[in-house]
Amino acid sequence: LVTLIGILPQIVVIISSFIQTDFTGFIGGFSLDNYTTIFKRLGTNIRNTFAFSTVAIIFIIIIGMLISYIIVRQKGVAGQVMDLLIMFPYVIPGAVLGISLIVAFNKQPLILTGTAIIMIIAFIVRKLPYTVRSGSAFLQQMDPSVEEASINLGVSPMKTFFKVTARLMAPGIFSGAILSWITCINELSSSVMLYSGKTSTISVTIYTEVVRNSYGTAAALASILTVSTII
Repeated sequence: LVTLIGILPQIVVIISSFIQTDFTGFIGGFSLDNYTTIFKRLGTNIRNTFAFSTVAIIFIIIIGMLISYIIVRQKGVAGQVMDLLIMFPYVIPGAVLGISLIVAFNKQPLILTGTAIIMIIAFIVRKLPYTVRSGSAFLQQMDPSVEEASINLGVSPMKTFFKVTARLMAPGIFSGAILSWITCINELSSSVMLYSGKTSTISVTIYTEVVRNSYGTAAALASILTVSTII
């Protein structure tokens, strides 16, 4: 019963996505009109969501792996400070992060406001902590002697990291990356501050469609996010 109550809103949204609508709201009857509309009119927004999130997750995996290693293996002031700083975007509101990025990148030499680049930067900065935390937890379970053995056998520390440590960290990093990717495609609070007409994402579009009283298309877009998250 508790589980059913928890997923009931998602079930309602998915069913609503198939109900016919007009400018007054839902009018009854089931069809695929809402999905036809979003793929014709809002296809760019759907592509943006998955494209931005995929590019962001590549950087998140690489950066997250390196930062996790520094935090766990390089114990000291530098590791502690980095551990503290990397969690800032996780605890501060997304709208605050969005305003900060606008202030930072809305003047020469870098004017990025409204571009795809600043959307990707926001995703990376805001969702990186998930991968770092997961990678750090996995790395703490690894015996440092494995790396030491590789170095003692003549392999350089850098090559040891990529050949040994990174491969052993991969399950933890990828599990964190999946969580980061899911939160990227659902991100709204920072995206709504940074988007332009060409860089709007599904979450932003759902918000604007609801404001316009287009609940059918909003439900169809929400259903795409729900199914993507489940997969």
